[in-house]
Amino acid sequence: MDRSIEILSNVYKTVDDIDFFVGGMSEKPVSGGLLGWTFLCVVGDQFARLKKGDRYFYDLGGQPGSFSEAQLLEIRKSSWARVICDNTDTIRAIQPLAFQLPNNGLAVNIIQCLKFT
Repeated sequence: MDRSIEILSNVYKTVDDIDFFVGGMSEKPVSGGLLGWTFLCVVGDQFARLKKGDRYFYDLGGQPGSFSEAQLLEIRKSSWARVICDNTDTIRAIQPLAFQLPNNGLAVNIIQCLKFT
């Protein structure tokens, strides 16, 4: 039996009694992620609502001052790794997906910051 299931079964009478936060934190993360399915769904839904409810969100069209499709294509070419390279003096190389965690100690693809220019 999974250790977290064993602990939860000792604390709660039934699965229906498990607190939402405790249950969500007890889930195994999805492959390549930090969150389990429950919190992944909650965070994704919250982000979608924040984006759709913000008339100034950068990629919502039809508003005064909205970016053109050509401008959006250029913006989408950028990345967090590029922002880091462009705004630091000490980082010379970085992994393309700057927020991605290395998997099980395996080397990730590192590229030189000069390649972003």
